[in-house]
Amino acid sequence: MNRWIVAVVLTALSISALGFNINGAKWPGAKTHLYTSIPGTAASGLSWSQALRDAAQEWNEKTVFKFESRVDYRDPCVGYRNNPANSDFPAGDGDGINGADFTSDVCGNAYGLNVLAVTLVYTESNRLGALDITEADMVFNKGKAFDIYDGPASGASGTDFTRVALHELGHVMGMGHEDTRAAIMRPNIGSTFTLQADDIDGANKLYGGYSNCQVSTLSFGAVGGRLANGDCIVKELVGGGTDTSLADVYEFELLQSTSIVLNMQSSVLDSVLVLMDARSAVLVHAGEMGGSCHSQIRTTLPAGTYAVLANTFTYSPSPEFNSTCKNVGPYSLTMSYTNTEPLALGRPASLLGGTAAAGFFGGVTTDEGETFGNEVTSTQRFDVVGRIDIDPLHRNKAGFLVVAAVLDNGEILVKNLEGQFLPLGPQSSPVPIITAKVLGSSETIDVLSDIVASELGLRQINVRFLIGYGLSSQPNELYFHREPISLVVSP
Repeated sequence: MNRWIVAVVLTALSISALGFNINGAKWPGAKTHLYTSIPGTAASGLSWSQALRDAAQEWNEKTVFKFESRVDYRDPCVGYRNNPANSDFPAGDGDGINGADFTSDVCGNAYGLNVLAVTLVYTESNRLGALDITEADMVFNKGKAFDIYDGPASGASGTDFTRVALHELGHVMGMGHEDTRAAIMRPNIGSTFTLQADDIDGANKLYGGYSNCQVSTLSFGAVGGRLANGDCIVKELVGGGTDTSLADVYEFELLQSTSIVLNMQSSVLDSVLVLMDARSAVLVHAGEMGGSCHSQIRTTLPAGTYAVLANTFTYSPSPEFNSTCKNVGPYSLTMSYTNTEPLALGRPASLLGGTAAAGFFGGVTTDEGETFGNEVTSTQRFDVVGRIDIDPLHRNKAGFLVVAAVLDNGEILVKNLEGQFLPLGPQSSPVPIITAKVLGSSETIDVLSDIVASELGLRQINVRFLIGYGLSSQPNELYFHREPISLVVSP
């Protein structure tokens, strides 16, 4: 466990031009609780508690970080005591609760000269080389005069509490002092009483998470990549810390609870997989497996948005690791799934920009629909099936159904009335159809039936299928889905 202390002092300041200071310590998930009920009111008649909540709300409204204000009192000094060996930080381990109050000392240790407030921060090292904040307590110097007001600093009634609280809440979030630019995080309190651009940029950089790097969309199936010098590094991704390992970032969305498998394979790259939620909290971290350069994650996730880091290590492999694995090189990333129902295939789309309240579902089955997935071996017999829940406005109308396949090389094949997949030519308008019919409430589509890849001379292939429908009255409009039906055939 690590701990650090930051204080703000009473001094007028002149403000120059700007650059936020962050060290990578932050709260997992970009949020934390805060007990705000500080007893008493200021000379202005405003309560300290409301001023603290207002300060927290300003951070909430202007940055990606979120304080959960709890209207209760918690003594910030519970779990601390005087530390004769260290005048900076009191002894003790805190209580895991973020409290705030006016105190006569820093939980047992003396306030320094002209110190208005102190934030006590506890951190723990995480799996990405940075620090997770686990507790942050704020104490305000009872020996100093405070009031609550906006505008220029006024020594007559005391220091404005709200701007001091804004500053200390920045420390609670993991922000450091800014010495050169206009910011509430300057080490001295002056006439700045709201968050400045530098404060906002710093917080958003610290908590930007994987969006600090270039993000690619990941679908079920296989993609190829390469980690090379100049790529994003974890230190940039987490907004600080010391981890300089390379990482490619992928994002995917699940519309239903799904069991997934992520495989990162390479003959030369020391592979590491990191699975994050939408707020960049690490869910699963997996290094190389079985003496190879590969890495794998198996987990079940609820519906939501997630990110995958295709990552590596920062050091040369030690003797117990595969000596052929390096820190740069190509890789293949495969995402597969298993489910008891066909997978929801994302939100509807259309060729001409129209809208439809339709639902699209699909998957690969090797057991006649008992389970669905997207990965089979070349010797397994399988079917690829789809289902379209037709928009109620389009039911009982003359229409048509379409199936397309997108190969790894980008070639598009379209299934025709005879059940053959043929290349989609530049003059293929309207798009070839598999059947014309009066549309029902739900349409089942046999994309592929009773297939064994090896019998077709195929050992390995990655195909993405799309299904769609249209109305005979609008032959050039086609309604389909954004997430393809993935088929991965491996030897």
